Amino acid sequence: MTFEGSLGYFACGVIDGPEVTINGRVGWSACENMMSGVVVINGNAGSLTGAAIRGGDLVIKGRVGARTGIDQKGGTIIITGAAGSNTGFMMQRGRQLILGDVGPHLGDSMYDGIIYVGGKVKSLGADCVPGEMTEEDNEFVARKMGLYDLGTPPELQKFVCGKKLYNYDNLEPSERKLVL
Repeated sequence: MTFEGSLGYFACGVIDGPEVTINGRVGWSACENMMSGVVVINGNAGSLTGAAIRGGDLVIKGRVGARTGIDQKGGTIIITGAAGSNTGFMMQRGRQLILGDVGPHLGDSMYDGIIYVGGKVKSLGADCVPGEMTEEDNEFVARKMGLYDLGTPPELQKFVCGKKLYNYDNLEPSERKLVL
């Protein structure tokens, strides 16, 4: 399915499986709760793009606003331009590949997942730390770049969750009573 021109807010929200191309820009919350499929946006996207995405590939050939991939639970978000503040906020799983610069608070309060950045990062959010690029990471990036005809991958930085802010292995006292 192909759309010519710009779409408004919540474009392709809660989709499960289709392949969509949008030749224009989109407003806030494009592909919110995307379950599977492929969406390629040939233009810029507003804030909250890919919020709570669970699967599939979301490719933005342009810039995105703030809080892209907030509460991301899976899937892949690829951004060829710059990304705004709080990108990857509360990210739970999945991967983001951002070829441009990123605003402040990248990956703030993330629980898991991986964010690759080809440009400059203004600042990291709480519990987002640099990670080591592996051969698996390089293969993943090269495969996705080739799949969407994005050229040769730039030198990337990898960011992951430091897992220091939250008690990942301990139950709260009230939870202990319920489980034990």
